[in-house]
This record gives sequence, structure tokens and C-alpha cells, in this order.
Amino acid sequence: MIRVSVVGAAGYSGAEAVRILARHPRVELAGLFGSPGGKGAAFSSLHPDLSGVPGPDVVPFCEEALLGSRPDAAILATPNEVSAELAPRLLASGVRVVDVSGAFRLRDAALYPSWYGFPHPAPELLAEAVYGLTEWCGEELAGARLVANPGCYPTSVLVALKPLAPLLDAGQPVLVTSASGVSGAGKKAELAYSFCEVAGSYRAYAVGAHRHEPEMRQELGLAPGASFTFVPHLLPLVRGILSTIHVSFASPTSDAALAERYASAYEGRPFVKVHAAGRLPELKEVVGTPRAHVGWKLLEGGRRAVVVSAIDNLLKGAASQAVQNLNRVFGMPETEGL
Repeated sequence: MIRVSVVGAAGYSGAEAVRILARHPRVELAGLFGSPGGKGAAFSSLHPDLSGVPGPDVVPFCEEALLGSRPDAAILATPNEVSAELAPRLLASGVRVVDVSGAFRLRDAALYPSWYGFPHPAPELLAEAVYGLTEWCGEELAGARLVANPGCYPTSVLVALKPLAPLLDAGQPVLVTSASGVSGAGKKAELAYSFCEVAGSYRAYAVGAHRHEPEMRQELGLAPGASFTFVPHLLPLVRGILSTIHVSFASPTSDAALAERYASAYEGRPFVKVHAAGRLPELKEVVGTPRAHVGWKLLEGGRRAVVVSAIDNLLKGAASQAVQNLNRVFGMPETEGL
């Protein structure tokens, strides 16, 4: 059995990771940790909706206690700065890390002060961290010490767009509108995410300033001057992300050509479902599942397309993809436990 501890088990993504790992046939939950200075509690009291999930109680985070739980691996569902400081110390103690935060996603340390608000404390690890968009990882996940789990918005966009990237017209803009449920903001108590502010409303936020934008640029291989506009929106829903992507092609293409590219990328990959041409996914298809759904509609004689993807932000956008990556790190099928 592989012993896994979860740090951030009191939060939404951490709780989903616990739920999945508790039924994983080859994982033993070594320890569940909340925030430093918090109070210990039974997992079911923190997450009544997950009552019945077996495992240890959630205890306040303490590095000594975490290492004392003797984990083979840790899933960090922690704030960016916390992961950036904690992961190097875990690695030094021989613990493999799957980090759900953004602390190790960007390869250029110089981007962290402007996009994340802090200088990176361990820039030497950025080159080692495997960017864990699982379906696009090769053998580099096997035995990896550090996996940077992709962001929820980037997961929805990259799964849809990476198969088409070689066809895009580099001189034309890529326009992305993504709408997320409120759980994407985590459990922080802020007025903007309260029921009265969100219910019955729909708004854009962080336009041109969302920290997931450089991650998407990086993984799409866009040139520094390429036009890429990302506009996130807040949905009055608990969970789910729907991304709508507008692209132009270097030369006219066809539904058959796009279907072939998606099939080549995702055939045999159980957690990505590609719809038939013209059939666009909906959130209700994916919420509560570890899958991404992708569809497209060609426009202007095949010169442009609208591509739509849907994921559950807490699962494929966080916890279930973390377990996919954990499985691959330890040589298991990526579907194990999912």
C-alpha cells in the first residue's frame, strides 16, 4: 500500500482528494491536515456531505506531525506560498509531492512576483516539477518527485486546445471565456463570494490579470507577443467550469480533420470525452465526474472554430487529476481508484 497524506483536507479540493483516496485500492491515508493553528475535527464534521468516508481525523497542520505520519507521498491542497515553502522540505525528507496549488506550474521564476505576489523560494525545483496535465504527460510522470497539478481553468482550456495548436494561425488572437462555479475561490470568507452577491448574477473578473494566464501561454507554447485573451467569469453555481474558446486556423480545415486530431490525442484516454462535430458539452455532463468533455463548431468555411470544454473544477480541475498523476508516479494505471 502507498501511504498518502493530504494537506488542506479541510478545503474543497482537499476533501475531494480524501474522498477519492479513501476508496483507492492501493492507497492508505496516512494523515489528514488542515490549517496551522486550527482545531482538529472528524473529517465528516468538516464535510457532512462526505459523511461515511473512512480515514483519520483532520488535525491542524504541523510539519513534524506530517512527517511523523510516514507518507510515501503528499497531496498539497494549500495556498501557493505554503506549497512553495513546504514542498522542498518534504522532498528533502523523501516524500513525493503532488501540488494542487500554482507554486510549481510556471517554469520561469521571474513570473512569480508579478503573477503570484511573491518571489519563488525554490526556483531550482521549477525545472524538475512535472506539469501534470495527465493526458499530455509521457514517461516523465513515472517516479517523479514533484508534480505540479494544472490549474482548473488551464485544464479546461488546454485539454480542448492543445490538439489543435499546430493548426492555429499565429497571427490571429485566441479568445477564451471561462465560467466557474464559486467553489473555485475556495473556502475563504469574502463578501464577493457570499450567496447574496453571487445568486442570480454572473460577472467577469481579473480580466487580463488572472494568474492562470501565463500558465496557459506556457503550455500552449505561445510566442511572447501572441495575442491571447483570457476572461474568467463567476457562475452562481457551486462547481463546474465551461470554457468557450475562439480560434482561427492557418488554412481552412474540416470536421473530419479536427476529429482525427482529437482522436489521436485522446483515444484510449478514459477521462476525456470528445463529442461529435457540432455537439457542444454542458456542465451537467461533467459535474461530479473526473472527466473533461470537449466539442467544437466550425465557422466561416473552416477558417475559424468555437471550441467548448466542460470539467468539474474540483475533480478534473484539481483532486481527481491529482490522483491520476499520483497513480502514474507510482506506476499504477491512471484510472486506479477513479
